[in-house]
Amino acid sequence: MSQTDLSHYIPRRLDDAGKFLFWELDVAAIGILGMLIGVATEFPISGVFFGLLLGYLYNKLKAGQHPGMATHLLYWFTGFPEPKELPGSHIRELNG
Repeated sequence: MSQTDLSHYIPRRLDDAGKFLFWELDVAAIGILGMLIGVATEFPISGVFFGLLLGYLYNKLKAGQHPGMATHLLYWFTGFPEPKELPGSHIRELNG
């Protein structure tokens, strides 16, 4: 019998995004936020539909995009979190 050497094998699912039931965490957080807004405004049924709609639209938006797209959008609109490896966006020098 031949023994297959798997010392080079790299797991394909090592860095998968976290899940909440069937959805990724960022999509579920947007859906739950819509539901919580509906409960806070005393329109829970509308909040459920609004949360599901927002989650669906966000999931369609991020399809085929970089996995860290939510962080990029958050930085683009709020300026947080500060990138550690990149220079500030106010630096406009051409190197090269």
